[in-house]
Amino acid sequence: MPMNGILRCVIILSGFLFLHATSVYAEVVDSIAAIVNNQAITCYQVRQSTKELTQQLKQAGMQHLPPAKALQQRTLDAEITKMLQLQKAKKLRITVTAEEVNNAIAKVEASNKIPAGQLLDIIKARGMDVNRYKKTLKERLLTSKLGNTAVRSKLQVSEESMREYYRKYMEHPTPLREIQLAEIFVSLPVDPSPEQVAESRKKIKKLLSQISAGGDFERIATLYSDAPNASQGGQMGWFLPGSMPPRFTPVFSLPVGGVSLPIRSPTGFQLFTITKERWHQPRLRAEAYDQVHARHILLKLSEAMTDEERAKTRTEAEQIAEEMKNVSDKEFATRAREISQGPSATKGGDLGWFKRGVMVPAFDKAVFAMKAGETSGVVESPFGLHIIRMIERRHIDPDSFEAHRGEIQNILLNIEMQDQMPRWMAGLRAKAIIDRRSCP
Repeated sequence: MPMNGILRCVIILSGFLFLHATSVYAEVVDSIAAIVNNQAITCYQVRQSTKELTQQLKQAGMQHLPPAKALQQRTLDAEITKMLQLQKAKKLRITVTAEEVNNAIAKVEASNKIPAGQLLDIIKARGMDVNRYKKTLKERLLTSKLGNTAVRSKLQVSEESMREYYRKYMEHPTPLREIQLAEIFVSLPVDPSPEQVAESRKKIKKLLSQISAGGDFERIATLYSDAPNASQGGQMGWFLPGSMPPRFTPVFSLPVGGVSLPIRSPTGFQLFTITKERWHQPRLRAEAYDQVHARHILLKLSEAMTDEERAKTRTEAEQIAEEMKNVSDKEFATRAREISQGPSATKGGDLGWFKRGVMVPAFDKAVFAMKAGETSGVVESPFGLHIIRMIERRHIDPDSFEAHRGEIQNILLNIEMQDQMPRWMAGLRAKAIIDRRSCP
């Protein structure tokens, strides 16, 4: 088998796009494009990724492709960024299972109205490598998890900011214009000097001049943008008013095809264009409903248990239910941390607030029949035996702030991520040892 064929097999079977700098394959089969913290990116990888990028641009309808050398440079930049993220994910022991990949494929099929189980066949019919697609999808899931762990989990939004968002965008619903955005991003290093800021400002103004003179925004983004979405022509997706940091508010008043003036961000300068728009009519008023806040102690049952083992577990559950009948909520939570076998055990069995129909039927029926402060007997569900503590109950207006609290919190965290993720990536890159080389 030719050596390139061997390398392809290694890539497909291992699921990794990079080799250690000391690898025999890196030394014999292929030259090295870059070394990132003692791990190599091969020229073979860069060539393959550049080929895929070229195909993507053609399929997207780009008529005048950027020079091959420029595309190869963009690909190498993307490979370096990806490797830094994969290295950090490995250090933090973040993983993605095969089940998560399959679930992601199912979501892609559902969102694109593709019959279940046919996406991979379509990819194969288009001449794409199915294994490489799944590996790329896995890497994207991994980097998403990394962002949530390293950045998002450390962010907080205030009660005041959530209420302000509700008053501005939700309290009195009006028709909303949603816009599809593309960007060009010129980055700045961490703690830039005045000279570096001036140089980046000069570059972004030059790119704006090219666009104003008739240059194609998508092509210029592919060639010059420092954002991870550069290979997609800077496409960012759809945004509603209030879903971006306040400094981007002027962007929402642009017409389709309009281009913004340069906007300074914490990590650089950005240009935006609106590629499409769509309108959403005000939502209809919904009916009110009840929510309960509960915690539980769970003893698991399994099909592998004998009748004697199941009876013993039930007896144990009944004893616990009797002991918990008149204790305080604090005591119940302590006991749940000690003995509950459910994922909520570390939180004292706390399940948070939920409405009817969220839990399995047996649990749902039992908890909504209880009064605040009451502890149930043993309730059996497919998950096992539950002892439930009903903490409190509330009546929810679906159009109220409380009903939208979780949604608003998620929107504001996403806005904060737009600032913090590039900053975190810039720090990751600044700390890395990157040795760029040239490919034949």
